[in-house]
Amino acid sequence: MRDAGAIMSSFALNLLFAATLSVLLVAGLVRAGVAGATDRPSRLGAPLLAVVWALAVGFMTLRPGSGLGVRLNLVPLLFDGPGSAVDAVLNLFVFVPLGVLLVAAGLRFAPTLLIGLGSTLAIEITQYATDAGRTADINDVITNTAGACLGWAVAWSVRALARRAAAAPSVAISRP
Repeated sequence: MRDAGAIMSSFALNLLFAATLSVLLVAGLVRAGVAGATDRPSRLGAPLLAVVWALAVGFMTLRPGSGLGVRLNLVPLLFDGPGSAVDAVLNLFVFVPLGVLLVAAGLRFAPTLLIGLGSTLAIEITQYATDAGRTADINDVITNTAGACLGWAVAWSVRALARRAAAAPSVAISRP
């Protein structure tokens, strides 16, 4: 059993990771909205934020794990309890900021899908190859890729709304 210090350290690290993802998500949505209003994607800011996302996700997913469980799972959509279902939802949300940032950078859906799939495959293959106590899981590939696509859809919608708002004629309000 892990000691209390290790549990608190892991909790603090997970909390920092969640905060980082939240900041990246909000920054990406703001950039996507600005890009929609100006018709200019973020050529520097969004890619730089995507690098921060990649470093954070890489650190969290490639650090040594508990070593519990199987090393490889190739059975799709088979969840062995509430813990793995929660893990699937969390994996989905980890990749939402990536999809948002790719919209802010001006990418279309197909490249976003390929980047989401490619990055999660790289993570899972590395987890398997390094054998650092983590499970390479096909469910992670599915949920991570879906998360990137969901983030793209949300940011594309924000961008489209910002574009409509910017194109709408302004109405002057006159006072009597």
